Amino acid sequence: MQRRMLYMRKTPLSSAAILYLLVAGLVLFPTQWLGDLFFENEQLAAFFGLGVLRLVMAAIMLALAFHMGIRGAFLPQKGEWRALLFALPALVVAINNLPVVGLCRGTVEITGSAGAVALFALQCLGVGLFEEAAFRGVLFPFVLGYTGTGKKGRFVAVIASSAAFGLLHLVNLLGGFSGGVFLQVGYSFLIGAMLAICMFRGAGALTCGVIHAVFNFCGNVAFETGNATFSAVWCAEEIALTAIVGVAAAAYFALLLFKSKADCADRFAVTPQTDEKEIGKAEENAGERQTPDGVAQDREKKEN
Repeated sequence: MQRRMLYMRKTPLSSAAILYLLVAGLVLFPTQWLGDLFFENEQLAAFFGLGVLRLVMAAIMLALAFHMGIRGAFLPQKGEWRALLFALPALVVAINNLPVVGLCRGTVEITGSAGAVALFALQCLGVGLFEEAAFRGVLFPFVLGYTGTGKKGRFVAVIASSAAFGLLHLVNLLGGFSGGVFLQVGYSFLIGAMLAICMFRGAGALTCGVIHAVFNFCGNVAFETGNATFSAVWCAEEIALTAIVGVAAAAYFALLLFKSKADCADRFAVTPQTDEKEIGKAEENAGERQTPDGVAQDREKKEN
């Protein structure tokens, strides 16, 4: 299978805008009909339809990434599995989205069946993998290729791609005006920025997708398949715990972004390479690097 969309690398910013519109179109694609084919229960049908079709859309984004010559964006680089350790605080943030205090006190309970919880988990996995494949696996490399991987460039790329991710959730206003949608835009921007930094440091878009899925599951399972209410979840203790975790995470990820080396993203940032030879050479060079420090060592070996 040959790459057929390498021309998009010539204009990273314009291509990112086109891809953003494509993602918006996929988000608006109806999903309930698929679930209705298998389930009479409307809620279960919604979980199933959204989950399965989002997984299909994630596969579409993977195929597009291949044809556009994007490499090294979805899995941690070989020899760089320690990048997963840098993403662990993001997983802590995701798990903390669970209403821990309410569950411990018994004021919040998961009352749905195991099947309902499993289908909701499928929905979260599909949504998480699709959105991360699209935004961190495809759009972020294009934006980063335009802004550059220096400290200023990576900061702009994280902010811009995360803002685009947050604003996409405004499509939920099509279902009716709700102040909760703007709250969703806000925390989507924050989770997007956190995962973009994990991506920059080498965790890979699929890792970000799993963390995103955990975040969505923990934050909504008690509402979707339980008896949770806003007041029962957001007690004083839960707010304090979330604030502590949030501030610690913000400090950690800000430090991680600015202290990381620029070459962390060299393997996936989209540069204006347009032909098969150039991209093949870039992939070969990326495969030789085992660690960020190894780049300098490889260069010294070649010079000697």
